[in-house]
Amino acid sequence: MLKLFSNGCSFLGPRPKDNVDTFVTKILAEEYNLQLFNLAMGGRGNDRISFTTKLWFEQNGYKDTFAIIGWSSIFRNDYVTNDGWKKGRIPNMELTWRTWKVADQLRFVNSNHGWDIDDTATMRFLDHVFDLQTYFKLNKIPYVMYNALPNAVNLNNPDFNKIAQSIDKKRFFKFNSNHYDFVMKENVIVSPNDPHPSVEGHTKWANELKEFIDANNLRTI
Repeated sequence: MLKLFSNGCSFLGPRPKDNVDTFVTKILAEEYNLQLFNLAMGGRGNDRISFTTKLWFEQNGYKDTFAIIGWSSIFRNDYVTNDGWKKGRIPNMELTWRTWKVADQLRFVNSNHGWDIDDTATMRFLDHVFDLQTYFKLNKIPYVMYNALPNAVNLNNPDFNKIAQSIDKKRFFKFNSNHYDFVMKENVIVSPNDPHPSVEGHTKWANELKEFIDANNLRTI
């Protein structure tokens, strides 16, 4: 194992303006002595995470890489732009991305008859997780996932529950929890007005994640 690949939102990146120059996957890459390839982007959602993760592996191959995915909010909807927004942020990738949040577009959502916002978000989240899990297993890529942001899903619906049962919980750290709630509860955030993790907030979560990885031998297939 030579490389650690990670993807997610701002919870998987540094926050220089708050003097936070580390983050969960950087800490783990240093602990495991692996070269880090991090595609996390602040403010983006799970469409981008899923697509760019698969694209990176198709570009770089599957061998000698451990993948860590920190899922973003289920209420973020990514779309490909034609304006080159932040082009070059991800090396060797042409697509550029923006995101719209459901809470900012309620008039549009409500104009569409019968749109169940919560169930649609649940469906998309489970589909992303199941899809990427299948991709990793098909290509024999060792991985672990977790929720960086809250992703409450409606498992009372039998359709959702059936798919959720197929998600490999041995490779999904704290399926019913998330990093955001953890740092809020532990009060390890950068400031009262900013819930992003402090250095301690990243370190504590990374330590617990490492225990989970090691206990389940997740860096191997």
